[in-house]
Amino acid sequence: METYQERLNTIRDYLIEKNPQKVSISAIARNLGMHRSTVSKYLEIMRFNGQVTMDHYGKSRLYTISERIPTMSMFDHTADIIVVMDTNARILMANKSFFTKFDITRKRELIGNNIFDMRLDIFSDLSIKKNIHRMAHGETFLNEIQHTDENTGQIYTITFIPTVSLDGNQNIMISLRDITRYKQTEEALFVSDEKLRTIFKKVPSGILFFDEEGNIINANAASLNLIGVENYHDLINTNLFNLFCQKGKVKKAAMHGEIEKIDLVCDFELLRRKHVLSSSRSGRAYFEAVFTHIASENKAREYAVFFIDVTADRMAKKELKFNESRYHSFFNGTCTGVLIYQPVDDGDDFIIKDVNKAFEIILQIKKEEIIGKKLFETFPDGPVNTVRETLNRVNISGIPEISHPLQYIRNETSPWLTHFVFKLPTGEIASFMMNLPEELSAAVTSQKTDVENSSGSI
Repeated sequence: METYQERLNTIRDYLIEKNPQKVSISAIARNLGMHRSTVSKYLEIMRFNGQVTMDHYGKSRLYTISERIPTMSMFDHTADIIVVMDTNARILMANKSFFTKFDITRKRELIGNNIFDMRLDIFSDLSIKKNIHRMAHGETFLNEIQHTDENTGQIYTITFIPTVSLDGNQNIMISLRDITRYKQTEEALFVSDEKLRTIFKKVPSGILFFDEEGNIINANAASLNLIGVENYHDLINTNLFNLFCQKGKVKKAAMHGEIEKIDLVCDFELLRRKHVLSSSRSGRAYFEAVFTHIASENKAREYAVFFIDVTADRMAKKELKFNESRYHSFFNGTCTGVLIYQPVDDGDDFIIKDVNKAFEIILQIKKEEIIGKKLFETFPDGPVNTVRETLNRVNISGIPEISHPLQYIRNETSPWLTHFVFKLPTGEIASFMMNLPEELSAAVTSQKTDVENSSGSI
């Protein structure tokens, strides 16, 4: 009487002989003199083990021998840890990854041994042991269990697969896949997503996501506040290109494809008149914005704009520019000579920082000849100590003083001038020249001794 293995070999040899021809169950049974149901049973076992392949032709099933890769060769080239055991938990086969993982050097230490007797950490887990017992007894079992190795911290997905050996016995294949890096990446992505969500909610910058048509897709809380709306849907229902002035400029910046920074202007009165948006803000607001293209899950082209309100800064600069213009108009237009200087060398001298047009006319000297030079080196004809003391008193106290009449250059044509000296908020010293009347100048000139005691330069 033929044994089980002999029948398998007979069918396999027949298919090898007929290869590559595909043969039906009936043809195999008829040519080998076997019962059709018996052939069908053996073919299913061989198909399950990968020895034959099956194709449908109408209602018939056609079989041919498989071009198989040796099972162990295939298993040894996978990073998964694989072990096959019988229903008594005796190990029948294991791949190289299994030997490496559990530091087993010789095959005889493993094959034929009960896997639970080997005290392998993972297989000591009670839930894994119970699942293997359920499989062995034909009970309902879990196809997959996630396990963390307490000793190494490695995380595994353990897959349980019922198999049939060539001799028809039920076996159990267990595959362990190391998913530690995947889990770490998954956790990192989760943390990253949480951080991004927090930034999106908390960052003071406005953030708007929109599509190619300018339809706003998403907006953070800060953008609602900056635009002056309370209802999220009021902004979502607004087209970005209609929200800011210079629609063409905004669209061009958005579609540029690279990160680009531009200034935006929003006229809230105009938006209300055109029924584009009802905002709690009024007048014009100025924003500094950055546009960028972003990746989309559905492959659609989407964009983002990050913007901050710089209205106060723009208005302050405008005011500063106006004040500077007014200052320069006054400074250069006044008929009174003005001199500005900065103390250096601990107040021992003063650098001339600026003079106005009237100063040049009064002293008949060019501005570029003295700017950046030291005061006492430029105008040495006077009581340096007296002038130095006056300037340092004003610098320290901040209290203005009026100087005695003096000459910058000691000669008959140089005018006699008195000065109103005061300190600027910038820390510089300024003085206004006041030209003396002719009679007072003559009197001062005739009293040469008094003049020399009070003459000098500022």
